[in-house]
Amino acid sequence: MTAALAVDNSVIVNQVTILFLLMMIGFYTAKRRILTPTMLKGFSSFLLNVSLPSMIITAFHMEFSRDMLRDGGLVFLVSTALHLFTLLGSRFLFRRYSPEKEKILRMVMIFSNCGFMGFPILDSIYGKTSVFFGSIYVVVFNVFLWTAGVTLFTGAKDIRAIKTALKNPGILAVGVGLPIFLFSPPIPAPVYETLDMVGSMTTPLAMVIVGSLLADLKLKEVFAEPSIYYATLLRLIILPLLTMGVMRLLGFGGLVLQVMVIIMAMPAATTTVILAEKYGANAEYASRIVFISTILSMITIPAMILMVQALA
Repeated sequence: MTAALAVDNSVIVNQVTILFLLMMIGFYTAKRRILTPTMLKGFSSFLLNVSLPSMIITAFHMEFSRDMLRDGGLVFLVSTALHLFTLLGSRFLFRRYSPEKEKILRMVMIFSNCGFMGFPILDSIYGKTSVFFGSIYVVVFNVFLWTAGVTLFTGAKDIRAIKTALKNPGILAVGVGLPIFLFSPPIPAPVYETLDMVGSMTTPLAMVIVGSLLADLKLKEVFAEPSIYYATLLRLIILPLLTMGVMRLLGFGGLVLQVMVIIMAMPAATTTVILAEKYGANAEYASRIVFISTILSMITIPAMILMVQALA
């Protein structure tokens, strides 16, 4: 299994502080309308369709090893198990809430912000190998998001949603990156360096976008709903701790353990808001959970990183 990467505590604090400051830049510029909704929509599209796939492809550009292939398979299996567990477990944890809130709360528990926040944090602290593992998690994430996630909102299975999942730029990037990892074809330096430069835009762009999403929420309304804190507690603390404990009991360690715990420690996925808007659910309620979980994650994520490093 891939060895753990020991990272100095000051590096973790510095990197998380940088990410938080990038979020605040997004918050401030959106508040002042320096960044307009139209601009943010374009930035989000560029991130999802260009910079994030570029980061994923370059993460697969490494020397092939059977250990990495095996660990990638383990990440796939663990990712599938985690999505199944949260999909089933959320049915019982949130059934006392109204159907309108229940579907949002279940989405929050199942889907973390593994792309917009997970990849930047993994890349800034652990480097490209962690993004390689994170990319495999994202494949599973997208399949569940566009099948089970859409079903939560519509109440019916939609074959078009499966096609959407397979066409997701993140999955397509893995499709490009996997042969690069397996067969190590020569990539011209200008091509690789261009992809690497574009991929490096992902972290600042993602955090600015996340910060901007928080700018239009009314703070009094955000902090008034107890169910938001319940969902946030599960998302930021209970799930990563449970993942850490079970994986350790099963013998997992090293970078695989670190990556899985950190991804599970991410706040609620911003795609929850997007799907809620698309399918006529309570997008405002979803936005409030994303806001609270994102802000509080600036405290909980460093704590989880330090904890899993001690165990890995």
